Amino acid sequence: MFRFTLTLAIGLLYAHSILARPIKGIERAVVQDEYDFIIAGGGTAGLVVANRLTESGKFRVLVLEAGPDPNVVAAYKPLGGNSLITGGKGLGGSSMINGFYYGRGTSTVYDLWERRGNPGWSWGDVYPLFIKGTHFNPQNESKGFDSTYKTYNSTAYGNGPLEIAYQGYVPETSIAFMNACEAANIAIVEDYNTGNSTGVKQGTATLDKHLLRSSSYDGYLKQALSRKNLDVLYYAPVMQLLSKTDGERPKVTGVRFMDHPTGRSHQVHASKEVIVSMGAFQSPQLLMVSGFGPSSELDKFAIEPVLVNENIGRNLNDHSVFSIMARVEDDLQLSSSQLSSDFTLLEAAQEEFYNNGTGPYTAPSGITNGFQRLSEQELFEIGAGSVVEAGLGDQSHIEYLFESTWYPSGPTPYYKPLSNESYISLTASSMVALSRGNISLKGTSMMMAPEINPNYYTHDADRAIAVRSFHYLRKILAHPALSRYTYGANNGEVSPGTAVEDDDEDAIFDYVKANTIPNWHASGTNQMLPEADGGVVDPRLRVYGVDGLRIVDCSIIPVLPDVNIVGPVFMIGEKGAELIREDWDDTGS
Repeated sequence: MFRFTLTLAIGLLYAHSILARPIKGIERAVVQDEYDFIIAGGGTAGLVVANRLTESGKFRVLVLEAGPDPNVVAAYKPLGGNSLITGGKGLGGSSMINGFYYGRGTSTVYDLWERRGNPGWSWGDVYPLFIKGTHFNPQNESKGFDSTYKTYNSTAYGNGPLEIAYQGYVPETSIAFMNACEAANIAIVEDYNTGNSTGVKQGTATLDKHLLRSSSYDGYLKQALSRKNLDVLYYAPVMQLLSKTDGERPKVTGVRFMDHPTGRSHQVHASKEVIVSMGAFQSPQLLMVSGFGPSSELDKFAIEPVLVNENIGRNLNDHSVFSIMARVEDDLQLSSSQLSSDFTLLEAAQEEFYNNGTGPYTAPSGITNGFQRLSEQELFEIGAGSVVEAGLGDQSHIEYLFESTWYPSGPTPYYKPLSNESYISLTASSMVALSRGNISLKGTSMMMAPEINPNYYTHDADRAIAVRSFHYLRKILAHPALSRYTYGANNGEVSPGTAVEDDDEDAIFDYVKANTIPNWHASGTNQMLPEADGGVVDPRLRVYGVDGLRIVDCSIIPVLPDVNIVGPVFMIGEKGAELIREDWDDTGS
């Protein structure tokens, strides 16, 4: 089985071809001694909660964020010899650095959340929150962008802070990929975001009308910055939850944080609740270093237990991905590969974008995708019947993505990309991975990154899905709609190419393992489930067995939606804020 361990690398927000809009004049707050609510983490969900909790003016809220104001843009470099998982560090969190794609997933996934012990989380309950949080920007027809398969259902969006749009520039190979998928029985659909994610089309993205990034920073936080009851302190990582025990139940009373510009540690208190929103890796880490977690983790570093819950940091789930790569003719209409090696082309594309708002810089490389649902019969036939038995039969099972470049970057054991060649990549991601990993401590400080064990492919069904999706990638590549653009033998396929035969499942799986990377959709490490079933939080996102503590982020997800998760995480932020306001009798707008 395929098992490896990774170390978390939290990078500063890094530059991308589609930039975020800066907010001028944001200042680090002067922190008071006490607030009604403290939000530990100013990321995707945390800033949604901050916006909604300060709407009525009833509550005083403090946001503490480890990273910078996103006007700071920096690259990160991997540490030699380590395998790294990256995460967003800065106001906006991973919504500032992700791949833009916005989706919601299949309605049945949320209905399964409810059936597993979470009343109020069915599709009927959460769909209005998806609508509330978004608004759609129709394409600017004057720019001359290809509008093929850029349909949408206007009733699926409201007038919310998060802006949704289609990428501008569309390579010819992207259209060809969708046509090849349709020919392979993955139907063209109108809109993924109405509760049925099965099909293929241009993917919706978190982009504003100028095709600049939209995020929780420039959507939700910008709206709230002028409110006197909101303080935001960046460069202020939360180091520990403060708690006391009066009687049988502990209560979280505040946090200890580090003020990086001064290098000093401070305490701040919450009269009502601390809301942890630090993501799938660092939310459980914060709980554990503060004395909440599995006994083995607390004992390992002699951390005094406040509350033992064996589920904290367990049940890590992610969508892993792998790709096959093919050569195409050297033409920007087919591949964006040359932008990474030809400075003249890159400079011209940048100038076109900044001057006219057109050209390749108006598009990420991979916002074209299709979602495939396999029949229950086929799932059992290929050895993935456990997917059906887990209740995941009625949803999408595999995502296929088109990348107009070599993805992921760097050579594979099968081929080294050359700077004078152009490539496309077809990528597959299982939406129903049954393997589960975990988060472990490497020390008692939040300054020490946790150890992350994703445990990919440790369940036999995950191997079966991977092999099945590999065959389908080749089927899509071989269809004339797409193969006519490729260059060379074997439909242009260079990785793995002829080194892996279709009938050699062991060789296929070896290729998959050698080329698997995370899809950056980690979740589930503080699951919203009954405690006896592996839960850490209840349906109102309150941590079991302790007062004054909630978790509002992707770590609470009990069943990973069949989609990239930024859309669901925005919804979780909306839902969490709604629950908190209800519990504290805040009905104002």
